[in-house]
Amino acid sequence: MKYIQFFFCVSLLVCIVACEKLDNYDEPAETLTGKVIDQVTGEPLITEQPNGYRIKLSEISWSENPEPEYFWGKADGTFNNTKLFAGTYEVSPVEGAFFDVSPQTVEIKGRVELEFKVIPYLSVATSGVELKGGNTLEVIYTISRSQTGDKILDSRVFVSTNPNVGTNILITDLSPLNNLSETPDEVVLETTYTEAITGLEKGQTYYVRVGARTDNPNKRYNFTPVTAVTIP
Repeated sequence: MKYIQFFFCVSLLVCIVACEKLDNYDEPAETLTGKVIDQVTGEPLITEQPNGYRIKLSEISWSENPEPEYFWGKADGTFNNTKLFAGTYEVSPVEGAFFDVSPQTVEIKGRVELEFKVIPYLSVATSGVELKGGNTLEVIYTISRSQTGDKILDSRVFVSTNPNVGTNILITDLSPLNNLSETPDEVVLETTYTEAITGLEKGQTYYVRVGARTDNPNKRYNFTPVTAVTIP
């Protein structure tokens, strides 16, 4: 009986090995790189990673209705993916704090570079990030937009000891939220806002940026550049 079981196991193993197919496909090695440009400033879109925006890829080489794949863009508005299969793709930036843009159709083989121009939901600008009285940080900012969209929800001064400050990384007690959901957008766009941040530690460097968001589907923020402030 033991011999029968032994020969059965050996036969089963031989069948399994014989049925295996050798995966001899090359690994994906094509590169897609590029920039998402803020059409208002003409500069790469300032955002964060993750929760900034994603690049949507739909390979149309083999199907008219392909399953899309995605990867995150970078906080400085650039994107890069070095692990793609060669083929023809529809490419577009999605899920960011900007209005929809049309996809670009491109054959990805080797290294391909693309550029997209987008209109942000909001433009946020600081006119002052200064220390007052030694350890109080005063931040003055305005909100504007070049195209009407969803209701403006809120603005926030984000503060952290990490240079990657944003919705992912912040010191909550030092990052006041300004609720604008009940304020008419016309008033928001005509107002200069001032926030005074207290409770900062001496000798510490803080990284500060301002963000504002509309009631967009992904609740993404539009941001200012990051400013570093060291408390004397």
